[in-house]
Amino acid sequence: MKKLILLIVFVAINISIFSQDREPPIVFETLFGAERVNMSLNINKSIAGRFRYNNISSAAVPYIYQKSIVELVSVNSLLFQIQRHIGVSAGIQYHFRKGFIPTFGFHLSYASPTWLLVLTPYCNLMPWANIETVGVIEFKPLIIGSFRLFTRLQGLYGYDFSRQERERAMCYFRLGLTYQKYTMGFGGNLDFYRPSMNNIYNYGVFVRLDI
Repeated sequence: MKKLILLIVFVAINISIFSQDREPPIVFETLFGAERVNMSLNINKSIAGRFRYNNISSAAVPYIYQKSIVELVSVNSLLFQIQRHIGVSAGIQYHFRKGFIPTFGFHLSYASPTWLLVLTPYCNLMPWANIETVGVIEFKPLIIGSFRLFTRLQGLYGYDFSRQERERAMCYFRLGLTYQKYTMGFGGNLDFYRPSMNNIYNYGVFVRLDI
């Protein structure tokens, strides 16, 4: 429960600091699934020139609290934008089991009012070397007035070089309706862990706020 309280405080602090910046928006989302609650926070803030601050935080909390299966991951990076669609980053990731991990990444992205395309390979250096690749596709066509269709597909694949096996993978999808900065709809989080562990398939209703 302490980790959940810390996450809520962390979200509140980040929103209060960065909510004045209009581009791109801070994204806070909660999925109320059948298995557990998933929360995520995404911040991409211009600092100076081509340098940006990037934060991606996520938490997964079961309805019946068990300390061993509460997940909290937060990636904090300083990103250098080489050009509009290409960037590199370095920073620190906090992982609920591994602790603090030095990480660097390569960013490819395209954004418009209708499309968002992101591909980011990360290399994590400690406590053991692994690589994670994240991909995101959003399609948000205008329907009528201020209403948009919202669709999102997000995937991740992580490979552990020391054990030569999959460490982590996920496939998240969303289908909903956006009105101005509010989005609501149906979603699913398919979480895959090491081959020796059980996977978790979580479906439910999500709400999203773009600040």
